[in-house]
Amino acid sequence: MTIKPNITNFGKPFSYLKDPELRRKETSDSLLRIEGALFSGEHFEDIEWRNINFVSCDFVGGYEIGLSACINVTFTDCNFSGVLSWGDTLNVRFLRCGWTGQSVMYGERHSKNTVFESCHFVGASSDKNHWGAVGTHGEALFINCNAKWFNLDGDTKLGLQGCVLEDVICEPSRKYGGSHVTIENCKLRGLFRMAGGGTLVQSLTIRDTVLEELNLSNTTVKGDVVIERVRGGYINAYVKEAKRLSVHNSQIYGNRKKVFEAYAGGIRAIEIDTVIFGGDLTTEPVTVAGGTGADLGNVRARVNDSIVIRNSKAPRLSAHHVNTSLLQLQGCELESLDLSNGRIENLQLSGNAIVRSVDFANTQVKESKVQPLAKGQAKLEGSNIKLN
Repeated sequence: MTIKPNITNFGKPFSYLKDPELRRKETSDSLLRIEGALFSGEHFEDIEWRNINFVSCDFVGGYEIGLSACINVTFTDCNFSGVLSWGDTLNVRFLRCGWTGQSVMYGERHSKNTVFESCHFVGASSDKNHWGAVGTHGEALFINCNAKWFNLDGDTKLGLQGCVLEDVICEPSRKYGGSHVTIENCKLRGLFRMAGGGTLVQSLTIRDTVLEELNLSNTTVKGDVVIERVRGGYINAYVKEAKRLSVHNSQIYGNRKKVFEAYAGGIRAIEIDTVIFGGDLTTEPVTVAGGTGADLGNVRARVNDSIVIRNSKAPRLSAHHVNTSLLQLQGCELESLDLSNGRIENLQLSGNAIVRSVDFANTQVKESKVQPLAKGQAKLEGSNIKLN
């Protein structure tokens, strides 16, 4: 930020910002342009800003701006550092703006058409206690933005398009009813976190994106999680619940320890199709597991209806302790497969290339169609599966 004159020195424009009713009487809310002003030390509270273009302005301070609403407003080449509230933001655009340090700035829950384009956000340090937070408790769209050590939020609708993000948190609060989240053509470096019991998502779609680590653990998803044409590292899709998890046409290479995991006990339908999973026999297996509970004598009520994995590759695949109506594995290439301790109504294995063992131990099925396996390849202790 450069030294700029304080907004208090701007005469009539300053008066209009302080007193919107005066402005309305004198100008009928015609467009107001404020350029090269410093907003610091002066309070703007419980008022509405409407039809304003802020250009090359600096907003600095704590709790000095607390609007009731911000409507038809643009911020171009502006800088922000502090704690500010815009009220409900309606048709608000931030273009080439910057946020630094522990800045916290939000629009409220009725915010719509609030766009951050070509903006940059940099927190104070890697310590999450010193990260900044920007967005709205309503709808927010981030286009071609760069962020590091920041929270980016849209608590009812969040879009990330063409962004480069490093160590970023996006965790829509269940307080606002859940967010529809779309991430497209982004680069997610470091950890991208949308996790925890307080996070509620209505739907999540990630497409055409490169990532290093995605953490969705313990998130509640009311609808679907869709991951398409994604390339990169470790994905923790161990969501607490979801209607459907779909992973298609992706390459997921892991982080040398873990590759991919999902909780079959909380997701109604899981479909993995044409996915290459990385790792080796020393890496933890690709895991789509859970649902029976640990006590097989007292199996939990079934949540999952189907687990379908097609045309995919993995060193090791584990679907242990699943409780499902359908488990179908078709056209996959695996070193080893673990289907132990399951309760499966319909098991279908066909056209798979499995190099090492297939573990069916303690798994009970109502019906099954299992492809031919090599002699001694299957572990069947405690299982009722009959091999063809």
